[in-house]
Amino acid sequence: MKMKKIIAAGLSLALVLSAFTACGGGGGKEEGSADAGKPIVLRLASDAPLEHIATGLNEEACQLVEERTDGRVKIEYFPASQLGGYETVYEEIVRGTIDLGQITIPDALDARLGAAYVPYYAKNFEEAKVLFAPDSYLSGVIGDLTEANGVKFLGTVLEGFIGMAFVTEPSDMLTPGTNKKVKTRSPAMATFRVAQEDLGFNPITVPYAEVPTAIQTKVVDGWVGGTPNINYAWVGQVIKFMYVNYIHAEATSYVISEKSLAKLTPEDAETVIAVFQEQSVKSFDLAQENEETYKKKLADDYGVKVVEFTPEQIDAYASYVREKSWPKLEELLGKELMDGMRAEVEKL
Repeated sequence: MKMKKIIAAGLSLALVLSAFTACGGGGGKEEGSADAGKPIVLRLASDAPLEHIATGLNEEACQLVEERTDGRVKIEYFPASQLGGYETVYEEIVRGTIDLGQITIPDALDARLGAAYVPYYAKNFEEAKVLFAPDSYLSGVIGDLTEANGVKFLGTVLEGFIGMAFVTEPSDMLTPGTNKKVKTRSPAMATFRVAQEDLGFNPITVPYAEVPTAIQTKVVDGWVGGTPNINYAWVGQVIKFMYVNYIHAEATSYVISEKSLAKLTPEDAETVIAVFQEQSVKSFDLAQENEETYKKKLADDYGVKVVEFTPEQIDAYASYVREKSWPKLEELLGKELMDGMRAEVEKL
């Protein structure tokens, strides 16, 4: 019966997405048109499902851009991986065939692009607001790296903190390093996989868009990669356990192709950049409240057992990962970058 409900929900979502139109009202306009009276239409891609903090921020950004450019620029928003997973979307943004993204920046082109997901860089919301701020060390590094790809980094979208969710209860979950006897879906990014292995999980790479199917078909027992909000919207009817252990900040990014910016007048380009930078900052204030809401909704609506790690338990995981996993990540991300991140943590 539960599988039927899941399939039905998936069909309903597909119907909703197939009818989804541009939040900026740009549907049917020729993309990039500079003809008099016709707006320039930019496409914004996201992995976020419809019921998600990022979707609210993105829809508002579409409206603000249209208003502030007096309709000269409109943005079509494509949520829920409609234009592909984040790896594909970033490649297309580099090419200029997709204009904007609110995505995880993949590390295929440069391992350092995965630095936002270094495990236990931040251990709570107050630390995240400092370490991922627009003027932070990490934001500067990521901006320099994307610039080399012809992509402008507009800011971090703090969606909350990534935990772990399962259909099978892991063994000895509170002790880092012991065999947890579960298979976890992990992104291909080394910043996820290395920590999963060291903590005692068995990570299996599964594309983000395939996570619900992988869990339902028992390819994996659960996953790392989702906040309480994304777990509720993406796999809430499937999972039985949600562990809030703050392993990664869910720090997706606003990025825009330099080729897309070149389509705009300097004034309109500045407007688009400013709007998404504002939404980035706004996410920091919304994220913690949003996380509390969805921890409760997971329990109330789907009967998920939500297990919140105490600060002491988070510290135990963080100390273990920083000692065991960070040196391995240094080999991939470079000593200079990791030393810079260590210095930022020591300032807190």
